[in-house]
Amino acid sequence: MIIEAQEINGIIIPRHEVSLECSNCGMEVDAMEYAANKCSDCGHDWDEIRHIAIHVTSVPASGQSA
Repeated sequence: MIIEAQEINGIIIPRHEVSLECSNCGMEVDAMEYAANKCSDCGHDWDEIRHIAIHVTSVPASGQSA
């Protein structure tokens, strides 16, 4: 799931992507598996492994340039 960048109370939250995978078999967990708390690939209840990728960009400096 990708969460777009946003500003909350003056704090910039960068765009980031979160993916979940089953700790038993390593396959990515989809929304149905998440809701059921069971991996359809290996059949076990999954303990989540969460990967978060932060998309970093530069923020232009405020004020005038020379």
